[in-house]
Amino acid sequence: MMRKVMVKIGTFLVLGLFLAGCTAHLSPEDQAKLDAAVLKAADAATVSEQNAAESAKYAARTQEGAAKAADRAEAAAKRAEAAAAVAEASAAKAVKAYEMGLRK
Repeated sequence: MMRKVMVKIGTFLVLGLFLAGCTAHLSPEDQAKLDAAVLKAADAATVSEQNAAESAKYAARTQEGAAKAADRAEAAAKRAEAAAAVAEASAAKAVKAYEMGLRK
Protein backbone atom coordinates (compact mmCIF):
# COMPACT_ATOMS: atom_id res chain seq x y z
CA MET A 1 0.00 0.00 0.00
CA MET A 2 2.75 2.38 1.01
CA ARG A 3 4.68 1.51 -2.14
CA LYS A 4 1.71 2.49 -4.31
CA VAL A 5 1.54 5.89 -2.65
CA MET A 6 5.26 6.43 -3.11
CA VAL A 7 4.88 5.54 -6.80
CA LYS A 8 2.06 8.09 -7.08
CA ILE A 9 4.18 10.77 -5.42
CA GLY A 10 7.04 9.98 -7.77
CA THR A 11 4.67 10.09 -10.73
CA PHE A 12 3.40 13.52 -9.71
CA LEU A 13 6.94 14.82 -9.34
CA VAL A 14 8.05 13.37 -12.68
CA LEU A 15 4.93 14.77 -14.33
CA GLY A 16 5.69 18.16 -12.81
CA LEU A 17 9.25 18.08 -14.07
CA PHE A 18 8.08 16.93 -17.49
CA LEU A 19 5.51 19.70 -17.70
CA ALA A 20 8.07 22.21 -16.51
CA GLY A 21 10.40 21.17 -19.30
CA CYS A 22 7.72 21.03 -21.98
CA THR A 23 6.13 24.30 -21.02
CA ALA A 24 9.20 26.47 -20.91
CA HIS A 25 7.23 29.12 -22.78
CA LEU A 26 4.83 29.61 -19.81
CA SER A 27 4.78 32.95 -18.11
CA PRO A 28 6.37 33.07 -14.65
CA GLU A 29 2.89 33.33 -13.09
CA ASP A 30 1.65 30.26 -14.97
CA GLN A 31 4.82 28.38 -14.11
CA ALA A 32 4.33 29.28 -10.45
CA LYS A 33 0.72 28.03 -10.62
CA LEU A 34 1.88 24.81 -12.23
CA ASP A 35 4.57 24.32 -9.60
CA ALA A 36 2.06 25.02 -6.84
CA ALA A 37 -0.37 22.49 -8.33
CA VAL A 38 2.33 19.83 -8.50
CA LEU A 39 3.32 20.51 -4.87
CA LYS A 40 -0.32 20.45 -3.81
CA ALA A 41 -0.77 17.08 -5.53
CA ALA A 42 2.34 15.73 -3.81
CA ASP A 43 1.03 17.01 -0.45
CA ALA A 44 -2.34 15.34 -1.11
CA ALA A 45 -0.55 12.08 -1.90
CA THR A 46 1.40 12.35 1.35
CA VAL A 47 -1.79 12.95 3.32
CA SER A 48 -3.38 9.97 1.58
CA GLU A 49 -0.39 7.85 2.54
CA GLN A 50 -0.69 8.93 6.17
CA ASN A 51 -4.42 8.21 6.17
CA ALA A 52 -3.81 4.79 4.67
CA ALA A 53 -1.23 4.01 7.36
CA GLU A 54 -3.64 5.11 10.09
CA SER A 55 -6.40 3.01 8.56
CA ALA A 56 -4.11 -0.02 8.47
CA LYS A 57 -3.25 0.49 12.15
CA TYR A 58 -6.95 0.80 13.02
CA ALA A 59 -7.74 -2.36 11.07
CA ALA A 60 -4.98 -4.22 12.91
CA ARG A 61 -6.31 -3.03 16.28
CA THR A 62 -9.83 -4.04 15.27
CA GLN A 63 -8.63 -7.48 14.21
CA GLU A 64 -6.76 -7.92 17.50
CA GLY A 65 -9.89 -6.89 19.40
CA ALA A 66 -12.00 -9.37 17.47
CA ALA A 67 -9.50 -12.15 18.17
CA LYS A 68 -9.56 -11.33 21.89
CA ALA A 69 -13.37 -11.29 21.88
CA ALA A 70 -13.39 -14.68 20.16
CA ASP A 71 -11.00 -16.05 22.78
CA ARG A 72 -13.22 -14.72 25.57
CA ALA A 73 -16.30 -16.25 23.94
CA GLU A 74 -14.54 -19.60 23.62
CA ALA A 75 -13.50 -19.48 27.29
CA ALA A 76 -17.08 -18.63 28.31
CA ALA A 77 -18.39 -21.56 26.25
CA LYS A 78 -15.95 -23.90 27.99
CA ARG A 79 -17.03 -22.61 31.40
CA ALA A 80 -20.68 -23.10 30.45
CA GLU A 81 -19.93 -26.64 29.27
CA ALA A 82 -18.16 -27.42 32.54
CA ALA A 83 -21.07 -25.96 34.54
CA ALA A 84 -23.49 -28.10 32.54
CA ALA A 85 -21.43 -31.21 33.30
CA VAL A 86 -21.43 -30.36 37.03
CA ALA A 87 -25.19 -29.75 36.95
CA GLU A 88 -25.73 -33.08 35.18
CA ALA A 89 -23.61 -34.90 37.76
CA SER A 90 -25.51 -33.18 40.58
CA ALA A 91 -28.82 -34.16 39.03
CA ALA A 92 -27.65 -37.78 38.74
CA LYS A 93 -26.65 -37.74 42.42
CA ALA A 94 -30.01 -36.27 43.38
CA VAL A 95 -31.86 -38.96 41.43
CA LYS A 96 -29.75 -41.64 43.05
CA ALA A 97 -30.35 -40.17 46.52
CA TYR A 98 -34.07 -40.01 45.82
CA GLU A 99 -34.16 -43.61 44.65
CA MET A 100 -32.21 -44.72 47.73
CA GLY A 101 -34.66 -42.81 49.91
CA LEU A 102 -37.58 -44.68 48.35
CA ARG A 103 -35.97 -48.07 49.11
CA LYS A 104 -35.78 -47.44 52.83
